[in-house]
Order: sequence, then C-alpha cells, then structure tokens
Amino acid sequence: MAEPASRRRCVLIAEGRTPVPHTPIFTLRPYERTVLAFLRAGVREFVVAGDPDEAQKIREALASGPCRRAKVRTSDSLAVAIKDDDAFFVVRADCHYDRRLIVRFVEDTRGAASARAAVDFRPDALASHEGAPRVALWVGGGDDAPLRMCADALVGADAVLAGLALVTPAFGRIFDEEKMDGRALPRALSTLAGREPVAPWPVAELWHQLRAEADTAMARRKVLAGAVGVSDGVVARYVNRPISRRITERLLLRNVKPWQLTVASFLGTLAAGLSFAMGHAVTGGMLAQTASVLDGVDGELARIRYQDSPFSGVYDAFLDRVGDAVLFGGMTLYAWLMGAGASAIAVGFGAVAGSSLSMLVKEKYAAQFGHRYADEREGRVRWLLLGRDGRLFLALVAGVTGYVEIVLAYLAVGTHLLAGVRIYRIRSEVAAA
Repeated sequence: MAEPASRRRCVLIAEGRTPVPHTPIFTLRPYERTVLAFLRAGVREFVVAGDPDEAQKIREALASGPCRRAKVRTSDSLAVAIKDDDAFFVVRADCHYDRRLIVRFVEDTRGAASARAAVDFRPDALASHEGAPRVALWVGGGDDAPLRMCADALVGADAVLAGLALVTPAFGRIFDEEKMDGRALPRALSTLAGREPVAPWPVAELWHQLRAEADTAMARRKVLAGAVGVSDGVVARYVNRPISRRITERLLLRNVKPWQLTVASFLGTLAAGLSFAMGHAVTGGMLAQTASVLDGVDGELARIRYQDSPFSGVYDAFLDRVGDAVLFGGMTLYAWLMGAGASAIAVGFGAVAGSSLSMLVKEKYAAQFGHRYADEREGRVRWLLLGRDGRLFLALVAGVTGYVEIVLAYLAVGTHLLAGVRIYRIRSEVAAA
C-alpha cells in the first residue's frame, strides 16, 4: 500500500538565529544532508517554514545544489502549506542527522496516524547536547510515556528533543501561532502534546544541533563516525577504520571519486595475488591488507558525499569477488610451488568457492526477504575472521608467517561452515515467523 501524499512531505524549520547551518560539512550543508537522507527514505516534497529570509536562503541552496530533484517550496503559513488531513514530517534545518536515523524514523513511523517525536534517552544526551531543547514525559509511563512538555531550558528533563518528528495537521496551525521566535518547534510540540498524545521515538544514531562553529567541528566528527558501515567485521572496525577514516578525511578535501578508490582497491588485490604467485608472500600479504583499507575508504567517501547507489554496490561486489579469486589463486600457486602439492589446489579451490558462497547467502536473503542480512546478530562468529575484511587480514598473516596452505585450509572449511550456519539461521527465522 502506498504512503499518503502528505506522508511523502517534510517541513524544514528555518529559525534564522545563526548562520552556522549554512556552513558546509564536507561540501554539504546540514540541511542538504537532511534532505538527501529523506530522499533516500522516499520523501520527495519539502516545505521550508519559519524565518522568511532564512527559509528563502535554504530554498535557493536546495534548488541549486545536490538536492535539485527534491520538490522544495517556502510558505509563510504552515497550516496553508499542509492541506491534507494526514501526518507529515517536521525537522530542524540547523541539525546534523545521521542518515540512518532519518531512514529508520521514516520506516518506523510508516502508517502511524498519531504524532511521534525523536527523543534521545541515552545517559550522556543531556550533557553532550547542551543547549538543545529538553523534554519531560508524563510520570509513571517510563520511556513509552507520551511527551508532557518541551522547552530549551527545562528543569528535571527526562531526555533531549532531537528536532525530528512526525506530526498531525494540528501542528501546522499551532506552529503558525508560535513562530514569533527561535523556540517555535519545541513550543509547538509542547502545545500539541497538551491537545493529543505525542509518543517518544528513541534515537540510537548520531545527531547534533549546530549553534556555533564549535558545533560544526563536532558535526564533522559525527559525519565521519556515521560513515562506518553497520555490517563491519572485527578487522574492519578495530584495525581498518582508524586508518581509513584518516585517509577519508583528507581525501574529502580533494576531488577524488569513490569509484577511483574502488578501482585502486581492486588493483591492489590483483597485485597481491600476483605477488603471491611470484613467490613474494610478504609483499602479497601487505598489498592485500592495504586493499582492504582502501575498500573501506571508498565506502566512507560515498556515504559522506551521498554518492553511493545500488549500481555502485553491484559494481563493488563484483570487483571484490574477482579480486578474491585472483588473491586466493595466487596464494594457491604459492603453496603449490612451496611443495604443498595437490592439497594446495584442493584448499585453494575451497577458499575461492567459500568466499563467494558466504556472500551469496546474504545477497539471496536480501533479495528474497526485502531487507539486508544483519551480520551483527552473528555475535562471536564474527571473531572467526571469515568476512572479507578478515579474509584479507588472514592473507597478511599468511604472507608474514609463510603458513599459506594452513590459512587457505582454514578459509576453505570456515567459509563453508559459515554459509551453512547462515542458512540454518535463516531457516529458523522463517519457521518462527
């Protein structure tokens, strides 16, 4: 069932108290990142309301930048702009939001008829978001209790208002009455909460309100942190990312395209396989690990610039599979030349087949069930280093230690067992549904 027309609409609140929201964060302004995230979530229509001068600046920036495909207009009256009798999204223009936060909010509120407000209940939220509006809930209901009131300086607050909400048409009329100063959004939500229930929606992702240049620096750090993939393996998270994020931060200042890093990573993997085949195991292992780091950089660049796409995912996966085959082929030839004989051919073939099979199970799951396979639910299995980041790291270990055949045997057995475990878990998930 399609979403109602107004559910595909979002209102950006322009408050006009500071020019900081117009400061680009890695070439994109905060509200441009917000609009791009909503576009990824399926929202196409945007209304900029609030301070008239600020709203006009934002509309012009959105019309000429990377958000050109969005339908953007300004309105002096939110009640007039929102004519349909249905809920719509409202978000502050002076905040940075991790796009996963916005996508999850849109998905979780799909079909909801009552108001929802994104609220940060995390223990450090009140301290780390100093100056952001606070919220108080009705006593006795826990985190699920409706909002009682919102204010910038609220004594005894329960959490922080993230400036993102799904609201009913009544909000438009209230906002028109309250927009005489920069506290319009929290005041309008407070008034709405006094007329109808406004349920809290717990925030789990990164976000930050920008009021000064220091907030821009913090937002930059959160943009970099938010570029990390949710399905990162152990090696990617604890070894590669600290290096790749430093590289990404520097490349963001240059005209380097993500696809160029993808090709560089692919060529590095090919070079690693060739080095193993020529007997230079240490060089091959180091090149494989370098390619693994670059494989993280291209994804970070793409996510930060919103240049990732379904095609780029297919293109990247294809090159990864070819690169893995060449790398393990080179390792197999190295082991055979070192005297392993026919066993090297057997374990090498098993490693190549297993590395592709492991990914195939996840891709088929996503195609059949309509959402990605959650690697994070595998728990301690992730420490077996059988993901692509782990496999390339094990190639480094094999090159440095010389135990190439042993590593190939481990990968041949481990990747097939991992694929079997995933199939069993998928079968159990289907049976429990």
